[in-house]
Amino acid sequence: MATITIDLPEQQAAALFARANAEGLTVEALLLRLAENLSTVHAIDWSQCPAVESVPGKVSGAWVLKGTRMPVSAIFENLEAGANIDDILEWFAGLDRAQVQQVIEFAARSLDRPPEPDL
Repeated sequence: MATITIDLPEQQAAALFARANAEGLTVEALLLRLAENLSTVHAIDWSQCPAVESVPGKVSGAWVLKGTRMPVSAIFENLEAGANIDDILEWFAGLDRAQVQQVIEFAARSLDRPPEPDL
């Protein structure tokens, strides 16, 4: 297994450690769970994440990082494959580190919330 290094601001790192600890997981296990469960990523209400957008006709309306054509799903697919945030930023020019971190954090927080019923 590859070692993954993710640089986060102290407050965000503390929040991830607290979340992982509350679930009895390591941070690595929490991130792997996010990356491995792509079906959950698709079930997340991405309309509530300010770092992403879905525009009809742009990448077939898929959720992408705002102002880019980078699908949200590609972030998690690359993490699952062993990449880290630095790798993703290097491979996909024009991405903003803060956006990528915001997407990962939003997905982590969303796993805590039960789905809202459709009315």
